[in-house]
Amino acid sequence: MRFAHLPFIRTSIFATSALTAVLPTERLTLTKRDDACHAGGLAPAQWVGGDGGTYFCENRLQSSGEVLSGLEVWSDDKGIFGVALTFSSGTSVTYGNQGNGRTDNLNIAPGELVQSARLWGNGKGQHLGHIYIKTDKQEFDVGMPKPNDGYVANIGGGLLVGAFGYTGDKYLESIAFLYLGAKVDHIEIGDVKFDPDPSGTSTNIAPVYIIDSTFGNPSNSTGPVPFTVAGADAVTTSTTWTQTTTGKFGMSMSVEVEAEPFGIGAKITGGFEWSVEHSTSKATTKTDTITITNTVGPIPLQPGHGKECKIFYQKGEGNFPYTSTVTLKLVDGNDVSYQEKGELKTVQYSQADASCVDVNQPIRWEGTLKNPPKGVTAG
Repeated sequence: MRFAHLPFIRTSIFATSALTAVLPTERLTLTKRDDACHAGGLAPAQWVGGDGGTYFCENRLQSSGEVLSGLEVWSDDKGIFGVALTFSSGTSVTYGNQGNGRTDNLNIAPGELVQSARLWGNGKGQHLGHIYIKTDKQEFDVGMPKPNDGYVANIGGGLLVGAFGYTGDKYLESIAFLYLGAKVDHIEIGDVKFDPDPSGTSTNIAPVYIIDSTFGNPSNSTGPVPFTVAGADAVTTSTTWTQTTTGKFGMSMSVEVEAEPFGIGAKITGGFEWSVEHSTSKATTKTDTITITNTVGPIPLQPGHGKECKIFYQKGEGNFPYTSTVTLKLVDGNDVSYQEKGELKTVQYSQADASCVDVNQPIRWEGTLKNPPKGVTAG
C-alpha cells in the first residue's frame, strides 16, 4: 500500500493496519530530512522493508555529478544482507554486511537506463527481501524468493543516481533507489573559470618558420633585381573541452559548452600571449583548417647585396584546467546542476609575420641566382 500525498514512503507487505504501525510520527519526521536524498530533480521515491535500523543516504549527483555505475548485493533465502554502491568516479560505499550467502553484481554502463524496478520486503515486515532492476541492456534479480507482487518503483527518467534506507543488525532493513526525475534532453556547461587563468601568459607559444632564408643579387649582376618573398602554411586549429560529464550520460548525449575560447594575440610590450577570443563556442570539440600567409616584396636589390628574410607565425598548445557549472536539462523542463572540473586542450595559431633585414656583408655570388629559397622569386 502506498500513500500518494507523501513524497517518500516507507512500506511493508502488511495490511493497512500494519502499515499505520510502521509509519509513526517520529519516522515521518525522519523522512523530511534536508539531505541529498531529498534534492530537487529526483523521481518520488518509495522505500521498502522493516521499520528499524540506522538511516543512510547516498546521492552525489547535485554535489559532484556522480551517478551509480554498479551494485553489489549480498543475500540468502531469507533476505538481503547488504549492498555496495559504486559511483561513476569509481568510489564505492557499503551498507549492511556481506553475510554468508550469495553475491550478485550489476554493472551499469554510461547511458544505460532502467526500464522497470521492484522492491520486496521479506513478507513479514522485518527487512528487505528482494531487488529487481531491468535496464535497456540487462536484468538484475536478487534476494530471497519473492513473497508477493512487491512494490513498483518510480524510475523517473531511468537514470539510477543513488539510494537511501536503513541498515540493520543482520539484514538490510530497507532501501529506496533514487532516479533522476526525467530523461536528460541535453547538457549545458557554463560559468567556466580557469585556474590558473592563462590570459596574458605565453606558456607553450613558440614561432614556426615558413621561410628563414638569406638571398641576394649576385655581384656581377647588370643591375638591381626585384625579389618577392611569399610563404603559406595550412594548419588545423583545435579546441576540446574535456570533463567526465561528456561520457557519463552516454556518448549520444548532446553536450554544449558556453565559454569563450582562447587565441594568440600580440603583447603591447612585445611577444605573444594567450588571449580570450570574444566569441562563444558551444561545441565540446571544434577544429578548423586555415591557411596562414604573408608576402614581402618586391624588394629591389642592388648587385652584391642580400636580404635575410623570415616569414613565421606563432603556434600555441595549451592544457588549461577549469571549473564549470554543469546543467542537466530534463525533458520535463526541470534542471539539475552541479560543479565539475575539466580541461581545455587547444592548439591555436597567430597570423603570419614577415621581416627582411640587410645582410651585413656583400653577397659575392657569381653568375645568376639559381634554385632560390622556397617562396623567393626574382625578376
